[in-house]
Amino acid sequence: MTALQIALLTLLTAGLTRWFRRGESTRSARDWLASQSPVLAKLVSCPHCLSFWISLSGTAILWAFSGLSALEFALFLLIGWRGAYFINRAVDRREAAAEAPVIDCIQCGKSPQPSSDQSFIERGSLTFCSTNCWFTYLRQRPIPRDQLLGAGGEIQRQEIYPMSYKDVTPAEAQQLLESDGEHRYVDVRSIPEFQNGHPQGSFNVPVMHREAAGMVPNPDFLTVMQVHFEQDTPLLIGCQSGVRSVRAAEALVASGYTQVMNVTGGFGGVRDQSGAVVEKGWFELALPVDYGDPDERSYEALHGQRQTGGGA
Repeated sequence: MTALQIALLTLLTAGLTRWFRRGESTRSARDWLASQSPVLAKLVSCPHCLSFWISLSGTAILWAFSGLSALEFALFLLIGWRGAYFINRAVDRREAAAEAPVIDCIQCGKSPQPSSDQSFIERGSLTFCSTNCWFTYLRQRPIPRDQLLGAGGEIQRQEIYPMSYKDVTPAEAQQLLESDGEHRYVDVRSIPEFQNGHPQGSFNVPVMHREAAGMVPNPDFLTVMQVHFEQDTPLLIGCQSGVRSVRAAEALVASGYTQVMNVTGGFGGVRDQSGAVVEKGWFELALPVDYGDPDERSYEALHGQRQTGGGA
């Protein structure tokens, strides 16, 4: 009997709460109460508050007629209050979902199905039906240049498709360079670093320049890359230790390049805080090295060809 009474109290509390909050017949009463004081305005708009007071009133009536003990009174009040609140919250969510405009997947156009438990993915203002469509969009989306570069020309971090660029070791990069003649190694270190030693046959397109004040972004990085390398060119991107090359690889993928590989360890290797080598780079592995500025692969040559409209 007690369980039935609690269930009836909960349902009655939920119904009265919803009727008072949403009913057209109670609109004028709600508006009048809300105009009287901030406390009453809070009461008529808060489902927590309404559920509590209605449950308290119902429990008090049961206590008067049934002689509830103090423990039963507290139990009736708590279950009626919280149960009514959660029932109303569930109904509110279902109504909101039913009233929400149907947004198709921006990638494939698929519409959400009411009978399906598949959850659409929202990324910013865009909706995708699955992670596959989301990742495909990240691979293919055109990104405006002003979103790739910051105000000072620095490369902005991008949300890119996972594994849209591949990590390779210097040894693997050398094997790729020798295998088909189509891969291009792009050294994104500064010009002085490149001149002091670089992988044999590599091109120099710095992602940052070394100046008296320190390292500054190269605002022409993407422009030079787009002029001299087609977007389907297999690119091996390397720097000194693998940090700058990751930024460059992300920017290249975001700007439309489809075959980008980051050379982990770069030219000089990865070192810990004590200076010990953690991951060997191109130089430590004794792979082929050139010095100076090659006539057609130096940044000066590539940048100059860009200025005069030539191509590599």
